[in-house]
Amino acid sequence: MIKNFTVSVTSDKIWNLAQLLDFLIANQQSHIRLHINPEAICLENVGLYCWLDKFQFNQVEIFTSNPLERHDYYRINYFKHYNWFEKIETINPLLHKWNQSKIFYCLFGRPTASRLGLAAYLRSHHAQHTHIHFSAIPHIDRLVDFELDKLLEYRTASIGEAGDLINQLPILLSSTEKYTRFNGFDYTDPLTQLYEDILIDVLVESHVLGNTFYPTEKTIRPMWLKKSFIIFSSKNYLDYLHQMGFRTFADFWSEEYDGYEGRDRFLMILELIDNLAKKSSKELEKMYSSMQYTLDHNYNLLKTQSYNKTIQYID
Repeated sequence: MIKNFTVSVTSDKIWNLAQLLDFLIANQQSHIRLHINPEAICLENVGLYCWLDKFQFNQVEIFTSNPLERHDYYRINYFKHYNWFEKIETINPLLHKWNQSKIFYCLFGRPTASRLGLAAYLRSHHAQHTHIHFSAIPHIDRLVDFELDKLLEYRTASIGEAGDLINQLPILLSSTEKYTRFNGFDYTDPLTQLYEDILIDVLVESHVLGNTFYPTEKTIRPMWLKKSFIIFSSKNYLDYLHQMGFRTFADFWSEEYDGYEGRDRFLMILELIDNLAKKSSKELEKMYSSMQYTLDHNYNLLKTQSYNKTIQYID
């Protein structure tokens, strides 16, 4: 009989490790199936294989939506995850314009280290240029406590900035918002209207460490709304988007950050934000005009569903 277990993880931690070890001990010499939740965490990064190697099983199957997951011995079952791409959205053409009132948009729910750090930095240093919506509720989202330790590793000064931000959470730009840590994004949400104000969506994807690629509605949202983006995510994330056929913004600013993850990626994005915030209105307007081909290309790729669904691992 096949035994099943769901492994609850974040990018660098197995949250139900004690229960997992009890399961592994109880089911040695059996055929086991491990289901990864959430979908596409890098399993090498969280140490799952190290634990599995301490036991012996007839067979181990792992079910994941990470197309980069691989192992020489354990069987990886990959479930394609392009459901975020498959829904065709109808967008008001007015939202495809930029009225130049803001530059950046942070639209966050779950309070991970990188989201706390980026939102806090923009709020502390570039508030006049930024829309910030952060629906986390500190006493409910206990993840805040754990994530502050990681944020300290990214940048010491971010702890004070994040503390000020956390004291103001939730920060809601709309009293009728539907975007929460549970719901994802709904294009009928009043928050969508604010995209007319901004040039760049500052994104943090769900999975940000190790060999993983899992684009969600966070990445697709600015494409539908014809806006540019900067993404805190896993290493080579933009390169994998390129493999799918999408264009990013190396013609307009440095995307060198994509070769890094964690602290290095975080600090490079902060420097990039500073450089963009220094540009004059005329420089930004010229940039926006020049990137229309890229914005149209990504929008049309989604609209026609003509993106490439197969990617190749970058070593």
